[in-house]
Amino acid sequence: RELVAKGNGDYAGATSAIYDVDAICLAKAYVTAGIERGVGLGQGPGPVVHTGFPSTYQHYPTVATDPTSSMDSFRPMAAASSPSAGGDADRIGRLLPIVDTVEWVEKLANTPGIEDIQLRIKDTEDPGIILERVQRCQATCKQAGVRLWINDHWESAIEAGCYGVHVGQEDLVKCLAQDGLKRLRSHNMALGISTHSYGELAAALGVKPSYISLGPVFGTKSKKVAFDAQGLGVVKKWRQLLPPTIPFVVIGGIGDPQAARSVREAGADVSAVIGAITQAKDMEEAVRSLNEAMQ
Repeated sequence: RELVAKGNGDYAGATSAIYDVDAICLAKAYVTAGIERGVGLGQGPGPVVHTGFPSTYQHYPTVATDPTSSMDSFRPMAAASSPSAGGDADRIGRLLPIVDTVEWVEKLANTPGIEDIQLRIKDTEDPGIILERVQRCQATCKQAGVRLWINDHWESAIEAGCYGVHVGQEDLVKCLAQDGLKRLRSHNMALGISTHSYGELAAALGVKPSYISLGPVFGTKSKKVAFDAQGLGVVKKWRQLLPPTIPFVVIGGIGDPQAARSVREAGADVSAVIGAITQAKDMEEAVRSLNEAMQ
């Protein structure tokens, strides 16, 4: 199993613990690249060329949810900086604030520079309460012309008519088992998926989502996570392995414009932030400076 070292010799994030599924995905990418670069000898095929660590999306595999049938892509989006941003696809904002209350959604929806908001409800499992909050937030965002993304609770997002849903890998499996992906597609909703490892990246690519996220980039106190900080090296690697048509969102410890600028330079299109906005003394100035850093 090959590990990719950081500049200081330590290991981080997706490169610190490569499991069997990760190794299989990397091996498939390696072999695909080697076959493509092979040169025929005589009348037979040429040998597989020994290349380097996988570094291009053209060779990276996807894990199909149903290999017996083709799957439509989710609602396409383009990064603000993408050359295709002028096409039919909606442009995702450079900033994706994640908040947990209706009150915060109301504040952000009317803040200059905010185009997308993600609502993450974690204090209740009551479907009625969740739906009521989602509906209130959707009404606010619709009036303000802001896209609302709902974390995990895809049924409520469909019923409220939200723009999109964001799921982690566990909730992606649950959503798939309940036919949720098909239902989301039927409503032309967008889908974002979290990734933390090479195997999860292949699984997310197989769903053909609107965007893919990676985290945590840096250490974070906003959410308990079971993964080490990924670091900027993994951000650069994900950018190589992601098709340029899929917006790349990063999250975790992006607490100021300097951190935002560093992930932008590493290849991220969008910074998902929590404390950088909710704990800012001047929220509007924080939004302005973070957006500027992501240009």
